[in-house]
Amino acid sequence: MAAAAGRNMRVQYKATASAAYADMAGARTDGFTISNEHIDITDKDDSGIVTYLDDIGRKSFEMTVEGVLTTGTFLGLAANAGVSAATHLFAFDVQSLGTIAGSFVINSFEGSGADGAEAATFSMTVASSGAVTWTTT
Repeated sequence: MAAAAGRNMRVQYKATASAAYADMAGARTDGFTISNEHIDITDKDDSGIVTYLDDIGRKSFEMTVEGVLTTGTFLGLAANAGVSAATHLFAFDVQSLGTIAGSFVINSFEGSGADGAEAATFSMTVASSGAVTWTTT
């Protein structure tokens, strides 16, 4: 079974559909969550046992990235500075395993910095808007 080191998990972005994906600048930690929200069809005849429809009601994919705040960390996208669209092309690449890609919205972008010898940092969360694709390596 293939495995990947944490350094090889990266949130990526591309500005246009024809551009190539690039790793997010300054990233220290990347992560993802796949969510499946099932349809609860429990009724009073189910004797108190939860029953779900054999179908997924909603599926979503969320990516998180934290790191050092640089000019490449998309503060401008999050603030919609000069950007007319709310969705952006992001991917989560796990080298040697595959890539999940699609259209995403920026849910949150937080910058912070302590006084002294620490770098300014950021954390960002993006959520899928529509279907995503999984491509194995």
